[in-house]
Amino acid sequence: MLKKWSMFLLAAALFSPGLIYANSELIVGGDTIGIEVDYDGVMVTGTYTISQEDGMYDPSQTFQKGDIIKSVNGTDLHSLQELYAIINTFQNNVNDIPCEIERNDQRVSVVLRTIFDSSTNSYKSGLYVKDKITGVGTITYYDPANQSYGALGHEIMDTDLQEIADIENGSIYSSDVTSITKAQSQIAGEKHATIDYNDLLGDIQKNTTIGIYGNYQKKGTNSLQLEWADKEEITTGPAQIYTVLNGNEIRAYDIELTKVHDQSMSSIKGIEFTITDPVLIEKTNGIVQGMSGSPIVQNNKIIGAVTHVVLSDPMQGYGVFIEWMLQESNSL
Repeated sequence: MLKKWSMFLLAAALFSPGLIYANSELIVGGDTIGIEVDYDGVMVTGTYTISQEDGMYDPSQTFQKGDIIKSVNGTDLHSLQELYAIINTFQNNVNDIPCEIERNDQRVSVVLRTIFDSSTNSYKSGLYVKDKITGVGTITYYDPANQSYGALGHEIMDTDLQEIADIENGSIYSSDVTSITKAQSQIAGEKHATIDYNDLLGDIQKNTTIGIYGNYQKKGTNSLQLEWADKEEITTGPAQIYTVLNGNEIRAYDIELTKVHDQSMSSIKGIEFTITDPVLIEKTNGIVQGMSGSPIVQNNKIIGAVTHVVLSDPMQGYGVFIEWMLQESNSL
């Protein structure tokens, strides 16, 4: 009998001061980017019980959510494909396979059990796993002084663990917006985009609470270069955000800054604003997912980036000061 494998489910799918020069210019972002971050191994995101001849097998006695499987049967592991290839060589009804996991920064030797399920003609392990996180966001700026970038304005979250993703490797790619789901009260809208994995823009060196940062290979599609403003220069009143709503066309849209917080430490909610641009309102009905990182410009200076939407009123949002983001990218 041919025994097929269906044992794993892939989960679907973000202060130390650096040297900053006053009045230095940045290339304005606004590009929609594809984001991909990899775990150095395969992460366990959950478990479920499965039947075996003498009762039920509960893998939670061995594996915990957040464990990273680092090796299987003595072979280092980097991806789901490698995991499948190794365990596919074990064809008994019950297979106890030696492996190593990383838990709390320590290596632990455990046994991965796979059990053949005749009702589905497949092997099961009782584990849910994934090897990467993918998504869409927006570049805030490119810094020609040190070939770095800042994007997203907030962290890459591991939604399975409900914590900031502890990533080993990451990349950003060019991306085209194909459609938009409009925002509604209490329901987040979303940019839908295709990611071109053949067009690498840069790497991801840091995943922080106020954005992702790394080195870039291309400067993006926007040629606009502006000075940045420190937080003391920012005032309430008119401003613009730069973002993409269709394809890769970056456009400026009007907003009104309603509050500027006096901060002594970095935070994602330094700026409060309301969307006023009729075109943006018609197309998105507010701030949508994928818009995070869109640069905010006031008086021809970059002042920050969009970070969050107010779900009860998606016309309102928050932004982080560009000053905090530059401290991160200048300390790469």
